[in-house]
Amino acid sequence: MNEREGLWYSVLKARYGDSGGRIKDGDRRGSHWWREICRIRDGVGEGVGSWFEENLRRVVGNGCNTLFWFDCWVGEMPLKLKFPRLFDLAVSKECSVEEMWRLGWMEAGRAWVWRRRLLAWEEDSVRECILLLHNIVLQENVTDTWRWLLDPNNGYTVRESYKFFTHSGAMVDRSLVDDVWHRQIPSKVTLLVWRLLRNRLSTKDNLVRRGIITSNNSLCVAARCDNTETAEHLFLHCDISTDLWNNVFNWLVISLVMPSFLRQHFMQFSKMAGWFRSSHLFFTTVWFATVWVLCKERNYRIFQNTASTSVDLIEKVKLYSFVWLKSKEASFCYSFTDWWKHPTLCMGVIFCFLCFWCRCLLSGTLTL
Repeated sequence: MNEREGLWYSVLKARYGDSGGRIKDGDRRGSHWWREICRIRDGVGEGVGSWFEENLRRVVGNGCNTLFWFDCWVGEMPLKLKFPRLFDLAVSKECSVEEMWRLGWMEAGRAWVWRRRLLAWEEDSVRECILLLHNIVLQENVTDTWRWLLDPNNGYTVRESYKFFTHSGAMVDRSLVDDVWHRQIPSKVTLLVWRLLRNRLSTKDNLVRRGIITSNNSLCVAARCDNTETAEHLFLHCDISTDLWNNVFNWLVISLVMPSFLRQHFMQFSKMAGWFRSSHLFFTTVWFATVWVLCKERNYRIFQNTASTSVDLIEKVKLYSFVWLKSKEASFCYSFTDWWKHPTLCMGVIFCFLCFWCRCLLSGTLTL
């Protein structure tokens, strides 16, 4: 992506074009994977800032493959950010370090070509920039390289990046790491939920945003529903999802106020307040099963033009959750009939409550 003399750079440049010395991401016409690589290059992430760019430094040799304004090669930031007014006024913004050095970046050097005559304070900025470059010496026979600050000796490794996220002060939403991935739940279902909580599913509003469908085709799949199909609407507020969640609540004998956002709903349901910690896995499994059933029902209605009743949907939730628990959880020794009739008993909630009640009675904190 940065070795401008390499074959891959030439291929990608021909495919996507470049701007400011960097290959473009291709917008909606670009490959999904290429856009993700560009997002990493540009430091786009959830809650972690520009982590990639902040830990990467350009080590200048001959300066031929380093952009003077765009690359972070002197100081702690690119010169276009340190001297934004000079960057705006520069005629040639994509010169390499070697080109600027050869033209002369000392005061009155031919490297400084502006679109207009500079003001007094702008000339002061030029002198400050020249002072910053005063001790820079290029090495003619040494190529430019990158240095990964987290491990300067060995370069970039996934191990060091993982340590950076988990042991530094970077703000990472651990709830979506610790609570989403469970061995009891099939990986394809987990991946669906992972993408859902980040609004990465191919819901119709996202397809409109990507230019795949028009806004005229963005309505919900439910009959007589005039709302746009968003993730929140599809899985929480649609008539189909509302009926299914109510049936799930009745089956589990619980009462829950429906939050407006999926992340809040997931955390509230899986960490059921007032219930024992041992029950959280069971509630999480039921939540995953419900989302899986809603997603499949939506696809059936779109691609096969078939619809299930609310009774059929709740039965699927019971079946999926039972199969996942039975196949992966060794301590789950109940039959489907037990799970179908008494889910909270199978969770051990009643047993845990009785134990807690007996301990309180014996300790004297509870009297009959």
